Parts: sequence; structure tokens; C-alpha cells
Amino acid sequence: MSRAPSKPDLTFVTLIHHSLRADAARLAAALAGLGPGDQRDRLPGVLAFFDYYREQLILHHSHEDELFFPILAARIGADRMHLSELAGQHEALDTALQAVGESLAVLADPATDFATGRVKAASALSTMADLLAAHLTLEERTALPLFESEMPAADYKKLEIRARKATPRSQAQFLIPWVIAHATPDQRDALFRSAPPLRLAYWLNHRRYHRLDQALARPA
Repeated sequence: MSRAPSKPDLTFVTLIHHSLRADAARLAAALAGLGPGDQRDRLPGVLAFFDYYREQLILHHSHEDELFFPILAARIGADRMHLSELAGQHEALDTALQAVGESLAVLADPATDFATGRVKAASALSTMADLLAAHLTLEERTALPLFESEMPAADYKKLEIRARKATPRSQAQFLIPWVIAHATPDQRDALFRSAPPLRLAYWLNHRRYHRLDQALARPA
């Protein structure tokens, strides 16, 4: 009797979701802690981190829209995985991300009233975070369990490899240390065992990532 295929390992996507949630909150906290005197010093670092964060969220959704979701929908049907709703949430998040980026750019303008600009940026970021939380919750309730129950581990692994190859190097240099920074030691070790190139990518890029991440740390 043949063995049933093992379930896909969703550690990486789970970590991306966790990282997106955690850093939406950290971005909000960093923004709330800024004062007018931080406009030239700390704010550029927050903007730089947000730019990378935005790229990762857009990349994550692109991989879902172009690779993961179509394959799953072909297996189990678009309605069963709430594909239309998930796709609509992706579009709403793209718009929200653009609003956050624009509001942060205005906040960086020395001619801007800082207090007013920060309120507007915080509002845009809060809207984005709420949309993100709703989207990730829906995805974790619908699509991810279906990947586990309906897709053999080998097929899911092939999709992960395709996504990795489709990730621009400049984004991978942030992505790998970013998710590892949010991983537990057990999750980190599991990722390194499942894809040994991730270990090298982490060690090559973690110092640069750490410097970017410091923009979200509270000042001493």
C-alpha cells in the first residue's frame, strides 16, 4: 500500500504573515514616537524600512496571484478558497500601501506641519494594518488549510522554489533576514534544513538588515 503524501510545510508563509503583522505594529509605534526633531534623523530610516516592507507585501501577493492561488483554485475551485475576496483584498491593500507611502513622503517634507502630517500618516498606516489583518486572517482560515489538505508536499515545494527564483535579488536580501529575525530558533533551524541556501543568504545579509531594522527600535 502506497503512503499518503505528506502535508506541505507552511513554515515560510506562516513566518511571512507573522513578520507582516509584527512590523505593521512596529511601524505604527515608531511613527507614534517621532517628534519634529526626528524629521531629519529617524524619519528617513522609518521611510526606508517601510519601502522594503511594502516591497515584501507586494511581492508576497504577486506570488500568490501568479503562482500559488491559481494552482490551488485549479485543484479545488475558486469559490471554495474565496479567491475573489482574497484578490479584492490584495487590490485594497495596494491602494492602502500607496496612501501610506505618500503620507510618509509628505511628513518628510520640512515645509509640512509635523503634528498634522504625523496624524495623517498614522491614520493611513492604521487603515493599511486593519486591511492586512483581515486579509491574513481570511487567508489563514481558507487558503492555507486547503494547501495542507489538498496539495501534496512535493507540489507545494515546487511552487516555493518557483517563487524563490522569481524573487529579485535585491528583495531577497531583505526578505531572508527579515523572516529569520521573526522566527523562533526551531523555525529558523527548520527553514535552514529545508532550504540550505537560506542559511547562506541570511549570513550574507543579516548585518545590513539589522541596520535597517534599527529605525524601528525605540531610542535609548
